[in-house]
Amino acid sequence: MKVSLRLSAVVLLGVSLLGLGCEGADSRDPLQAIEAGAEVKVEPALAEVKQGAVGDTLMRCTQPQDGSYLEVVQTATGYEAATVVEAYDPWDCRCTYEKRTVLGQYTQCRRSTVDPRIMNCYRVEPTGSIGKVVLSTTRVQRTQMVIGSSQTVSYTDLSIAAINQDPGQTPRQDFTYGLADCQ
Repeated sequence: MKVSLRLSAVVLLGVSLLGLGCEGADSRDPLQAIEAGAEVKVEPALAEVKQGAVGDTLMRCTQPQDGSYLEVVQTATGYEAATVVEAYDPWDCRCTYEKRTVLGQYTQCRRSTVDPRIMNCYRVEPTGSIGKVVLSTTRVQRTQMVIGSSQTVSYTDLSIAAINQDPGQTPRQDFTYGLADCQ
């Protein structure tokens, strides 16, 4: 027991001396270098935003309550859908990071000409079949009557179904966002 306690103390001391964790990562931050008076150069080619390049976001739906979001992006091999949430670092509760969970990777995405948020993304298998990994979005119009009144209220939502039947994946996940929260 004493050996493991001493080993833990040595590891903790080593980690704190190396500056690992939040403070160690911040030391390479260009904004801190500017505050310290160091000159920071940005290459013009890196600062330029190019449209239609790999990494473009086709759709992003944000949850206003917690800031988490679902996004569909174009990758080098096709398309990818993922959810992103803010998570806490288990080693330092002062640190947070973005946890990105991939819902599926697709070879093709078809977007509606009426509303680009309405799309069907799917993966074409080597055998030519479709349907094992699919992302489908649907615009849903709801009308509700106010209790005790004849007044009606309408809502427009975007319903998203992410189907991934690959081994180890959740077979189906459903998400609903207000249409105003999706771009």
